[in-house]
Amino acid sequence: MTQFDPLPRPSGSSLILVVDDEPKNIQVVGTLLLKQGHEVIAAGSGEEALAKLRSVKPHLLLLDVMMPGMTGFDLCRKLRAQPEWQDIPVIFLSAVTDKSFVLEALAAGAVDYVTKPFHGAELLSRVQLHLNLQTARRRLASTIEERNRLLEVVAHDLKNPLGAVRFAAAMLKEHSDTMPRTQAALVGSIGESTERALEIVGSLLQTRQLDETKAQMGLTTLCLREYAEEAVKNFTPHGNRKGITLRLECHAEHVPVIADRRSLLCSLENLISNAVKFSPHDSAVQVHVLEKDTRGIFQIDDEGPGVDDEEKDLLFRKFTRLSARPTGGEISTGLGLHIVHELVDAMSGSVHYERGPRGGACFVVKLPLA
Repeated sequence: MTQFDPLPRPSGSSLILVVDDEPKNIQVVGTLLLKQGHEVIAAGSGEEALAKLRSVKPHLLLLDVMMPGMTGFDLCRKLRAQPEWQDIPVIFLSAVTDKSFVLEALAAGAVDYVTKPFHGAELLSRVQLHLNLQTARRRLASTIEERNRLLEVVAHDLKNPLGAVRFAAAMLKEHSDTMPRTQAALVGSIGESTERALEIVGSLLQTRQLDETKAQMGLTTLCLREYAEEAVKNFTPHGNRKGITLRLECHAEHVPVIADRRSLLCSLENLISNAVKFSPHDSAVQVHVLEKDTRGIFQIDDEGPGVDDEEKDLLFRKFTRLSARPTGGEISTGLGLHIVHELVDAMSGSVHYERGPRGGACFVVKLPLA
């Protein structure tokens, strides 16, 4: 091993786990890391590495490929499968230069691959690079989490004053027939704008709580027909205001699916709300509930403009706004379909879009039958 070139010392000491079945290799690599100011722990096999990981979490792993028993690839895959370990950067150290090994290492979840014999300065540079990237990722995640918490607090705190404005606007509207036309129009505008603001706030809070909702899901046997009937009933008044008829068709008395109560109702209501928003006045929204093979199916189609072919890939992304616009001046946050996709996916189901039989949009949700 040649003498490594001097490098600037790291900004902070990091704990690095070196896994190799050759003690001499561990000694060489460990000496380099210690001189660079890092702390080092060693393991002579994949099994020993897993045992040490259960008591300590290193900042980075240097991992040999060819070891008896559990290979480096096997160990790396196990790390990526465990939430508490999957963010630890893994750099492979191997004498094998075959490109297929490099590709397999990256596919297993490694961030880098260094071949032996290696130059000391190069290895230390790569170690420091990935430690810096890990620090940057964690800082970014912390910043995003802080921003999300701030967004949640602001959105939550806005609900009360907006609710007060909505109540005041409703009270004024009761006497709008005695007001000059201009003032009556302003009162109506205040009420409509407040409703839109409250819908945006509600969508933001719903999105913020999405991960928590998915983590706390309680999957059980539910009747898809009953939840579809409840969702249709809840949105019938919204449809009536635009002359839109909501029709539900289901030939089975009971369609048992495996789902979460709150998530199922939320998903169906979002789809119905979406259909009412984009349907023309005096039209019909049709809901079908049925069983097919091993799936319970909820299908909803409308007589609106549908989705352009070039926009289909954008449908379920967060905050996506397509060219179609609500037909009654409703607000569209671009969050509803994203929420549906995430919740249905968490319930082991699927949701997709297709052109409806009447030319409008058609969304199909499939959930596993009980």
